Amino acid sequence: MNQPNVLNESALVCGAQRGDRSALKTLLLRNWGWMKGLVRSILSDCNDVDDVLQNICVRVIGKIETLREPERFRPWLVSLARNEAISFQRKKKRQPIRLEPDQFVRQSDQKAFEETERAEQQRRLTEAIDRLPEKYRQALLLQLMGNMSYNDIAQLLEIPVTTLQVRLVRARRMVQDMMLGKEVIRVPRT
Repeated sequence: MNQPNVLNESALVCGAQRGDRSALKTLLLRNWGWMKGLVRSILSDCNDVDDVLQNICVRVIGKIETLREPERFRPWLVSLARNEAISFQRKKKRQPIRLEPDQFVRQSDQKAFEETERAEQQRRLTEAIDRLPEKYRQALLLQLMGNMSYNDIAQLLEIPVTTLQVRLVRARRMVQDMMLGKEVIRVPRT
């Protein structure tokens, strides 16, 4: 992220700390894409992402006044988002799975079959991404969902851009291998 954006973000943080709702809204909207990618990279169920993002917003609203260094907003938000997603995931694992009776109803028309096929492909893709080692999963999901440049993603993950590029190539290869039935995940050092 370049210097003018940091200064602008710091000014927005100061405004939000003084109670300016539009500044807070702008901060959240600017960071929404990468937050969504980060949260998705941690959760095993993509249906929970919106719930966690809502929890993050509530936490930001309640805790932004405690941020002492406005220029450190993004690292603070990364930490808050990561902790909230991990906490949510832990709580969810403790809850029993409930099956609804309508999940067992069969539909025979072609449209339902096609939707089921697409849902199965999406499930397999999501499962493949979820099985990636964390550093590859985070890089891939931030790139897919974040609307961020490679420089911004690399800065967020605190790695060089070249390392990010290598991780993205390897993540895509691992997902492709899993989708083609090659179940071995080779975990390179980078």
